[in-house]
Formats: sequence, C-alpha cells, structure tokens
Amino acid sequence: MALYVNTNVSSLNGQRQLMNSGTALDTSFKRLSSGLRINSAADDSAGLQISNRLSGQINGLNQGIRNANDGISLAQTAEGAMEEVTAMFQRVRTLAQQASNGSNTDEDRLAIQEEIRSLMGEVNRVAKDTTFGGQNLLDGSYSASFQVGADAVQTISFSMKQVGGTAGDSDHSLTANGGFTLSGMAAIASEVTGKALTDVLGAAGLSGLSAMDTAFALAGAAFSAANLNASAISVSTQVNAQLVMASMDSLIAVVDKKRAELGAVQNRFQSTIRNQSNIAENLSGARSRIQDADFAAETAALTRNQILQQASTTILSQANQRPQVALSLLG
Repeated sequence: MALYVNTNVSSLNGQRQLMNSGTALDTSFKRLSSGLRINSAADDSAGLQISNRLSGQINGLNQGIRNANDGISLAQTAEGAMEEVTAMFQRVRTLAQQASNGSNTDEDRLAIQEEIRSLMGEVNRVAKDTTFGGQNLLDGSYSASFQVGADAVQTISFSMKQVGGTAGDSDHSLTANGGFTLSGMAAIASEVTGKALTDVLGAAGLSGLSAMDTAFALAGAAFSAANLNASAISVSTQVNAQLVMASMDSLIAVVDKKRAELGAVQNRFQSTIRNQSNIAENLSGARSRIQDADFAAETAALTRNQILQQASTTILSQANQRPQVALSLLG
C-alpha cells in the first residue's frame, strides 16, 4: 500500500465519521431533552406539516368543547330561571283554585289577589333581569350560535325568541311581546298549546261560567295579554278566579315547552362534547406517533452514537499518527 504524507485519507475518513456520529449524537440530545422527534423541519418536513395540521384540529376541538360547556351553562341559567317561573305559576294556580271556591267572599279573594299580583310581578322581573355575561336571556331578544367544531361554521344554535315553531314564526314569537313576561307568554299560549281558552275550560266552554265580566267577554276564545297583566290579573270574583286557574295551565305548558327545548339543546351539547373528546383523543394519538420521541429507541441511539463517537476519536488519533511511519524510512 502506498504511503502518503500530504494527504492522510485515513484521517479524513475518521474526521468524517466523527462528524457524522457527532451530528447524530446532537440529534439524540435534542430529541431526549425536548421529548419530540421533530424539532425542526429538517427532522421530518412532511411530518412537521401533518403534525401542525393535527395540532390545529386538536386545539380547535378542545376549544369547541369549552364553548359547548359555555352553551350548557347558558342554557342551564335560562332553564333554572324558567323553573322558578313554573313554581310561581303553580302557586298562582293553587291560589286561583282557592279563590274560585264558593266558601270565599269577595274580600277573601282580594286578599288572595295581592299575593297573585306580587308573584306575577316577580315573573316579569325574572324575565327582564335574567342575564348571562351581560346578555338578557328571557326578554325575547337572545339568539346565538355556539362554535363547537374545530372548523368554521360547525355550530349549534338556539334561540329564546320563540317557543316551539321555527325561527321567524310570528305566531310563536316572544320578541314583540316582552319575552317571557306574563303578558308575552299569554300572547302566544293558544298557538303553542294548540288550545283556546274555551278548550281549557272544558266542554261547557265560556258558557259554563255565569256572570262573566266584560273584560273576559271581550277576550273571546283567545288568551288575552291584557287580562293576564301582572297589575290587572284578577281573582276578585269566582268567575275570574276560574279563568285565571285555567290560564295558568296553559302558561305552565308554554314554560314547560321551552324548558324541554333547552333540555334538548343541553343534551345535544353533551353529545357534542363526548364525540369531540373522543376525536381529540384519537387525533392526539396520531400526532404523538408522528411528533413525539420514542425514548426507548432514542436512548438506544444515544448509546450507539456515544460509542461511535468515542471509537471515531480513537481511530482518528491513530490515523493522524500513521504518516509518522515515513520518518523511519528517512532515518
């Protein structure tokens, strides 16, 4: 074999191998210290793009889950307020039933009427003052879409503007009638329940009541918002008390209808949360397989690269001494 002094090929080869093992060792250090297999685009350019796309979707799903939980909280707030409204209507119904009994005098009924008007005033206050994050829920104006998906226009919407029917249905709209106030619900009661006042009163209808006062006679077969106004509602006579009792049944039905809608949308949000939690979990697993470092494999690679670096250093030292053999030829 020829002996060269100016060009030490063995040394050059040792330097190259040492550089390669050093680069591999640096890669192992980065992966083990960060826990990531991909620390830069140079590590895996296609994998970096895929993992970033998965990260965007996972982040979107997790935020969508939080948004859906906010929707549940909002619906629960509205439904809780309406539960209290139902309780007040039940109390008014009981008082109206008491007032409709023949053992009471008109003076007795007036005393009962004071509590009824107080309760109905509270119904109106609840409708006006129930808010969530500064937004009024029961005044007939609330309608919103909740971004529950990872991508645009993946939403769940619900509205407090109407009870039953469809969006924009004027027959079921509360917007123009004060929302879930007493008069607002009374205005749509017959449309929502499908029953006029005569149906609620039974087969005898209005003719089954004697001495009906002029106000209720003018109301005809429909529920009248004016007659069920918080300050005007009256059980001062036996006839009026029976009409109020019949009216409460329909108002309770209106509230229960909306509470059922709110319960359904809460269940929908819960279903969305469960589904998206499952998707986010599976996507996280897929991203992990692309992006995360396998510590078992990386520690094995680290050990190998450390041994190779030590071996390359030893061989390079010996290769650098090899040209000295030429001195023995000169002696």
